[in-house]
Amino acid sequence: MSSPLFTIPGIIQGRFLGLLLNVILVLLVIYYMREGRLPYMRRVAGLDAIEEAVGRSAEMGRPVVCSYGIAWDGFDYWTVAALAVLGYVARLCARTGTRLIVPTGGSDGSLIVRPVAVETVRTAYLLEGKEEEFDEKDLPFLSGQQYAYTGGYIGILQRARPGAVIMLGSHYSEAMNITETANAVGALTITTGCYASNLACLACASDYILIGEEGTAAGAYLSEDPAQRASFRAQDIYKWIALAFLILGLIAINAGSDFFVRLLAT
Repeated sequence: MSSPLFTIPGIIQGRFLGLLLNVILVLLVIYYMREGRLPYMRRVAGLDAIEEAVGRSAEMGRPVVCSYGIAWDGFDYWTVAALAVLGYVARLCARTGTRLIVPTGGSDGSLIVRPVAVETVRTAYLLEGKEEEFDEKDLPFLSGQQYAYTGGYIGILQRARPGAVIMLGSHYSEAMNITETANAVGALTITTGCYASNLACLACASDYILIGEEGTAAGAYLSEDPAQRASFRAQDIYKWIALAFLILGLIAINAGSDFFVRLLAT
């Protein structure tokens, strides 16, 4: 390992730059939140696919099934983003008179997320002036166990024959079972890939897929939450910093300088 540019007592070698960047990230998020206007975010293409899916279901007279994931860790960033998109889907369904089914469960963490999901859907129907059409029975809690939840989810798909299945949030190994069944019943399938091992499989089994941070970006775009948008703006800045380090580092190495290597080791 290259020697660092300098060392600071009490900080492990190779950690100072990461610590500094984390502090800058926090300050950037606070700055954008206090600025009083929402940072610009482009519309994620997957949102157009969601509108298409709900419209298709309305035309076919079939329900929409939309889930926010198994919430393994409770309110993680995948789940928070999924709840924002769920509210959007619920408003579309209320507006078009389409039944919305939201399977919940899959982990112990889902127990604390479900009440928020119920209120999110209820509020969406209220905002569309159709609160009387909201039915909490359409948000069944299937199980706190992953594969018992999967079996219940598949059962709903086979019985309800939805026109669209929208899987948001953190779905893991159960995702393929669900998407294959969704395809079998003829549903238009939209998924989010929350970890790399699942992406290729979901891309093959889905009509549309939100890859990586597109899922969380969609939630931030719809929620218009200053904290979420500020964090994404800070991440974009970090990407440019990382790209600059990569290019300058390559130039420096080829010029015979190890400055950037030593900087990263600091």
